[in-house]
Amino acid sequence: MLPRVSGIGAATTRYLRERGGRVIACDLHDADVIGDLTTAEGRSALVDGVTRLSGGSIDAIIANAGGGPPETSLSLNFFGAVATLEGLRPLLEASAAPRAVAVSSIASLRPPYAPLVEVCLSMDESAAITTAKSMIAEGGPTRTGRNPPPDDARAALDLYGNAKHALQRWCRRAAGTPQWAGAGVPLNVIALGFFDTPAAAYVLSDPDNRAAMGRMVPMRGAYPGRPEEAAAILAWCVSPENSQMTGQILYVDGGFECVARGEHCK
Repeated sequence: MLPRVSGIGAATTRYLRERGGRVIACDLHDADVIGDLTTAEGRSALVDGVTRLSGGSIDAIIANAGGGPPETSLSLNFFGAVATLEGLRPLLEASAAPRAVAVSSIASLRPPYAPLVEVCLSMDESAAITTAKSMIAEGGPTRTGRNPPPDDARAALDLYGNAKHALQRWCRRAAGTPQWAGAGVPLNVIALGFFDTPAAAYVLSDPDNRAAMGRMVPMRGAYPGRPEEAAAILAWCVSPENSQMTGQILYVDGGFECVARGEHCK
């Protein structure tokens, strides 16, 4: 297993270990494997460290890379997550029940900037960063009017949302391939809503923002979510019980996506 060791990752690590699972956690610090997934060196360190500690075989991957500042958002949330899945996939070959899941976000529902998503999917990281700068200069996909003023918060969300949107598309594209489905490896995505973690503090710590977002979550008692609830879903996705579901994007958000998109899924 490979969650990070803070927030959802910490909860998932606890959840699995309490049930007898062995977890190899990766993060920037205080983890079994130290690696910065925004860099090629960090991605190599991840694969090398997990290979060494596991003896060359694992049963599951939880690609929980997420967050980070705008300047490394694409490198972490898309390229780092894909590098985790692809880099560790060979270690699943000896498992009797190999499984993988990536963590996304309801931010993926923001309007995508098609040129950025497509260049991400081409796996050209340098071009993606250049395209992201163009998107921000143009005001982003959520711009209004002509030459809107810069909005750092909106730009950060646009980058994060596009990275997660691209990750979801990559997983959908990869899930049915010989390397994944053909090898008996279910690959799914969990798109999380607002959970009570440090990453969501920018919304949850502000009473007005907290209330406004809460009005978009129709299920009583589901907002904000508890990290342990997300951990349980992630653990099921990589458990032997999940023998049929692959290539799916599951919104774990108390109904936010349902309200946002209504009865239509596109």
